[in-house]
Amino acid sequence: MAQSRCDRKIGGMVADVRKVLELGVGLKPGERVVAAVSGGIDSMVLLDILDKLRGGLEVELQVAHLDHRLRPESGSDRDFVEAAARKRGLACTSDSLEVIQFARQQRLSLEAAARHLRYQFLDRVALESGGARIALGHHAGDQAETVLLRLLRGSGPGGLGAMDQVRDERYIRPLLSFERSAIETYARACDISFREDCSNRDLRYARNRVRHQLLPYLQRHHNPNIVVTLGRTAQIAREENRFLAERALAALNAVVCERSARKIALDRERFLNYHIAIQRRVIRTLTQGLSKREGPFDFARVETVLGMVRQRNSRLRQISSKLWSQHSGERFILSRGAPSPVEVPIHVPGETGISSHGFTLKTRLLPVSSFPQLKPRLGQSRAAFDSDLAGPQLLLRSPRRGDRFQPLGMKGHKKVSDYLIDVKWPRILRDEVMLLTRGEEILWVVGMRASHCCRVGAATREILLVELKRNPC
Repeated sequence: MAQSRCDRKIGGMVADVRKVLELGVGLKPGERVVAAVSGGIDSMVLLDILDKLRGGLEVELQVAHLDHRLRPESGSDRDFVEAAARKRGLACTSDSLEVIQFARQQRLSLEAAARHLRYQFLDRVALESGGARIALGHHAGDQAETVLLRLLRGSGPGGLGAMDQVRDERYIRPLLSFERSAIETYARACDISFREDCSNRDLRYARNRVRHQLLPYLQRHHNPNIVVTLGRTAQIAREENRFLAERALAALNAVVCERSARKIALDRERFLNYHIAIQRRVIRTLTQGLSKREGPFDFARVETVLGMVRQRNSRLRQISSKLWSQHSGERFILSRGAPSPVEVPIHVPGETGISSHGFTLKTRLLPVSSFPQLKPRLGQSRAAFDSDLAGPQLLLRSPRRGDRFQPLGMKGHKKVSDYLIDVKWPRILRDEVMLLTRGEEILWVVGMRASHCCRVGAATREILLVELKRNPC
């Protein structure tokens, strides 16, 4: 009797979810779905619908429940979910974690900490059980709340796009297009038991204030269909965000003229020819990539960097605790921190890679008769020395205070630091300068200028050729 009443009232909802799974999500026969079930009404309705559909869709279903230990009665939620899974003949993986302790350790809000641990747990369950998809119980009301929260925070299209029906081809939200009223109707018609979480009414949390105060106010006084409207806004924002992301990626590839793990150089003029919306996205992508532990870079910080690009000031400027910028000719350079000092022996002949600086030094021994053909090709990336004078014990190292050398063709010695000033080498790049040395004597400021010592001369019998090879990004 209960089943027939359920079918009469909400049979269409099950059919609609099936369409979402087959067409929107692309669920395939044989896939295993991990259902995230808290015990609340949304997740219990999700579980019931997935259970009804698993036979027709030919998919396996696994239940996952995480106890956040935020309420004294949370342990009974775990018992409730495990019992519901057993009743349906489904496997259930449950765990409990100390969210409060984690939030304090990581300096996160309780909401952020709970979310992090929840997704970490769900990923682990999926990995251990062979689950290809993780089903979440978010609905249209959750989507509307997320749009409002991000609007109040000042998000752009990326943030206003809120939640997607499918994220990373892994997380799926089959109920995202359904309003809370439809979920409640389904639960009543099918006599679905669920747990009430009293923390969902705690107005200390921003989402609860939006849910219980702001959304009802907007529905009563401005737009009774505000949930649907905000869902549509999110869809438009997501689609436009994807388009802009594609354009920004193409622009980024066009304007980056040099890149390493710690440094990125932009073609300033080409960059400034793009629309401001693309400029912002390129800068945000690059700064967050270089400052992973300092992000996210908000609007104000992105605008600060854009101002630096436009001003074309040659001074070294600090963007954040570990991120610096400087102009060098037509390039705008971003650099993260300083690399650790390097001091490594060089293989002669052979190759020595310096991964921290993104290059390899290759050495070869050549007959002196090859020097006339070799000489025109010497320059920034190649240097030639008398191999007998240079000897086999060479060292590649970072500069030290007071280092001096005699530039090839010049009389007298010069401080390396003064030489770098003379050639207008940007300060932002000076910690990347490397020296090839024989003992304490500098043979080559690598990639720039060879020393007068160990030069090829009339008495040279064999040439040591040293080549700088930049590693591909």
